[in-house]
Amino acid sequence: MSIPNMRKISYLLLTLLAVCTAGNAQVTNVNLGYCDGDVSRTVHSEFCSSEKNVWVSGAIWLPASDINVCAGNELKIIRAGLAQKISIDTMCVWVRETLDGNNLAEGGIPKADIQKGWNEIPLNTSMALDGNNTTGLYIGYSYHQTSVNQGMSVFLDPTPNALFLKLDDEGWVDRSDEGLLCVEGMVFGDNLPKLNLRLASIDTPEYYVLDKGKMHLTGIVKNLGVQTVTGFDVETRIDGIDEVYTTHIDSVLEFQGIKVFDFEISPAITQLGKGRVTVTINKLNEGDDLNMVDNVASDEFEAVEHDYSRIVLIEEFTTEWCSNCPRVAEYMHQLLDKETYKDVVVAVCHHSGYDTDWLTAPCDNSYLWYYNDGGSTYAPAAMVDRSARGGTTPVFLPTSVDQLVSLVNGRLVKPALVSVNVKAELDDETNKVTVKVNGSRSKEDFTANPARITVYLVENNIKARNQQGSTGEFVHQHVTRKVNTDWGEVIEWNGNDYNYECTFDLRADYVRDNLQIIAMIYDYDPNDASKNDVANAGTVYYADFTTTGISAVQAEVPSSTMYDLYGRVVTQPTKGIYIVNGQKVIVK
Repeated sequence: MSIPNMRKISYLLLTLLAVCTAGNAQVTNVNLGYCDGDVSRTVHSEFCSSEKNVWVSGAIWLPASDINVCAGNELKIIRAGLAQKISIDTMCVWVRETLDGNNLAEGGIPKADIQKGWNEIPLNTSMALDGNNTTGLYIGYSYHQTSVNQGMSVFLDPTPNALFLKLDDEGWVDRSDEGLLCVEGMVFGDNLPKLNLRLASIDTPEYYVLDKGKMHLTGIVKNLGVQTVTGFDVETRIDGIDEVYTTHIDSVLEFQGIKVFDFEISPAITQLGKGRVTVTINKLNEGDDLNMVDNVASDEFEAVEHDYSRIVLIEEFTTEWCSNCPRVAEYMHQLLDKETYKDVVVAVCHHSGYDTDWLTAPCDNSYLWYYNDGGSTYAPAAMVDRSARGGTTPVFLPTSVDQLVSLVNGRLVKPALVSVNVKAELDDETNKVTVKVNGSRSKEDFTANPARITVYLVENNIKARNQQGSTGEFVHQHVTRKVNTDWGEVIEWNGNDYNYECTFDLRADYVRDNLQIIAMIYDYDPNDASKNDVANAGTVYYADFTTTGISAVQAEVPSSTMYDLYGRVVTQPTKGIYIVNGQKVIVK
């Protein structure tokens, strides 16, 4: 499964804004490159040289099909991105057939004109594009640095042919598996390509479940042509299957518009294991695409026989010192009150992140590691299944209940490859609760690291003492009271099944009716907070605890003969524990 290109998705908003504000303005040029008009101003030292008085260079390679689609026009400007301009005294751009070859076209600007971000540098002589290119072209830039500089503008989006670097005497190195360089060729003319879509990426679920028979796919497409496109066909092929699955997408894509589209197919997959999907965009409503080479993308998946019902875990970081925490707590309550999510979402609150309070448990502070390895923290904050969503941390600041709903929905569609069944037995004599969790897995290596199980004892409806930011009476929910271990225990498997048991002591101040057990199984990587996804969760509330030691709680005196704990017959019992028909009961 590929990781969706979050930079492209966020850039979609900027592109749509630009299109809307531009209206029907005449298109004067198209750009050749991989960065979709976006430039990175974030410094990445690993793509730069720390030497003094050296030239450094970067380039992208464009296949002949990308060049020839612009036949009848001229390449006039190269736009080169800089993340930093300090210590750069000269900058030039160029076009070559080979990285070390002669410049087919070139241009440059002096130190006074160099700026952070985009630098639009005209070629000394425009390069005519005749449509007969057979080798492809390298488009790049070089700059001279007098001292240490970190100028290369790079996005950390691995893209084939999008990042070639020359940082020292060892020559050019292809580092396209690490990112893409912000450089574009700007083409002008009267014959700009009209119909030219590009399929930027296709994303399939990591697992395809044979029992369900459905595959949901998401793609990102961009309109590189100057004519508006109103729809297109999507053809899907799966290795080993002859059938072609065709879906029509109706969507208005203006010039440079980007569309995130999704569709569903019912493929005739019967074999377990790895597979590959290949998607092709064709049959535009307006006619034939001029460059079909960039209309194809593929992704891998793994077929499993079945999955299990999923429960999503939301973890909230909150304290009574946090004046904004009641707002996010309300988001949580609104989500959990929705009928759709009552039985498929559970929550745990860690009282940490913005100082601590009287409800802080030791594990709450341990989990500050999830922010950024225990660095700066904040509250309110949350994690949804501890999923990092393409970033380096699973922790984020919730901005609305709709955002939480969207993230939960994203997790609910992911197949759960392990089940989590939770039971709890309460012993009134010892004031202990024994938690028993069992389940099965549908795939042996459903986690990258040995799967771990964490069990929480949670208490709801705790009256706040001094909650900042709340004008009325505030009640804490989902408060962490106990945990088996901070980072869980490695599951011991019996084939594909497991059984796990732990015991919690109940403090006298716990209100039993408000207790809840939450268990989760997750992928624990102690070296990377972004790789700790929760595989599945389960829960049981106090009302469903079973009781040992005392068989029942009686509000009235039972009619059978009653004995006290010393074996004496009791005819007028008061509140206490008694024996009736060989069983212990409580008289209230």
